[in-house]
Amino acid sequence: MDWEGRAILITGGSRGIGLATAGRFLGAGASVMISGRSAAALAAAEAELSCPDRLRTVAADVSTVAGCRVAATAAQEAFGRLDVLFTNAGNYEAAPVAEVTEEMWDRTIDTHLKGTFFCAQASELALRATRGCVVTMASDAGLLGLRGGWAAYCAAMGGVVNLTRQLAVDLAPDVRVNALAPGPVGTQHLYDDLASASYGGFEETGDAVAAVTQTLPMRRIIEPDEIARAVLFLAGMESMTGSVLSVDGGTTIALP
Repeated sequence: MDWEGRAILITGGSRGIGLATAGRFLGAGASVMISGRSAAALAAAEAELSCPDRLRTVAADVSTVAGCRVAATAAQEAFGRLDVLFTNAGNYEAAPVAEVTEEMWDRTIDTHLKGTFFCAQASELALRATRGCVVTMASDAGLLGLRGGWAAYCAAMGGVVNLTRQLAVDLAPDVRVNALAPGPVGTQHLYDDLASASYGGFEETGDAVAAVTQTLPMRRIIEPDEIARAVLFLAGMESMTGSVLSVDGGTTIALP
């Protein structure tokens, strides 16, 4: 697909997968709005991407309805159109069932599930006008259970998977909606959690990175740019809607 002249909104775009995806779309000629909660992180992303003519940023907390509307409105006002919404903003926290708090549960569900829906709602009319698409960020955790206390995250991701299918029905035929379901992705967030033994299921391992890698049939952690390339694939694949694309190193075909 020719991305020149098209407009993209990426939530959680200041780092990791979102930042890599912004770089890919900018490299293909699109205009990109990235949203995030931290003004400092957005400024750093803007400097790294270095594309002042086609990149814009907006501070917005998409775990709230108001924040979803701020992000969607900013993109539409900046570019006069919207072709792709990538609902990438997310967080994850692991804890044993007895230790999951209401605040932890709400943070996870609100950011992933509530944020995905209300960003899509706020973008619907603009996406219908361009016959655009939504790419949602799901996870292998939406397709199977994980060891190590991931109840809230698995619930949120399972919700995103089926929400994606329902949105594909509700927004057809004008807007396509597809999900990405990665396995462990080598973002700084992941490596920081592995180093601090806060990644559920791997707290007792001496080398958590090696331990996680050994759970993957392909024996390597996915790179953020690989997910970014998958986002562009789904955004440009005009025959697909309601699909869930696993880019997971094989976690959903064979867990140890």
